Amino acid sequence: MGWPQITWTDGTTTNTLAFTYPPTHVAAYNAVAKRHDNVSSSGVRESILERIDNFLEIAMATVLSGADVENWNNFMQFALAGNQFQYYPDSSLSSFTNYLLEDTTWQAAYRAPGLYRFKLKFRQAVA
Repeated sequence: MGWPQITWTDGTTTNTLAFTYPPTHVAAYNAVAKRHDNVSSSGVRESILERIDNFLEIAMATVLSGADVENWNNFMQFALAGNQFQYYPDSSLSSFTNYLLEDTTWQAAYRAPGLYRFKLKFRQAVA
């Protein structure tokens, strides 16, 4: 099993961000319903479902200084602009999911000498 990777196309160039270390604390599912509920005076509930959004939240506990954090910065500049990208949970397989970055800020925070960390939230793109 390979670690995750992210690919994106910037104009005519396809870029790949291969994870140096795997993300931590990745939930199996993260869904949020956009729903409108109404409870009548008799207690009957009516729910109108608008949509269900699926998210992927990852914690990158170990990102190395140098090329690793620079590769993340290149990707984040693309993603922060609202562009869509492909997330491969296992880089050795061909299956991926299209996502958009839900976050509007990014900080590669200091963890230890030569190490950074951050958390990201991706929203699954709807075709």
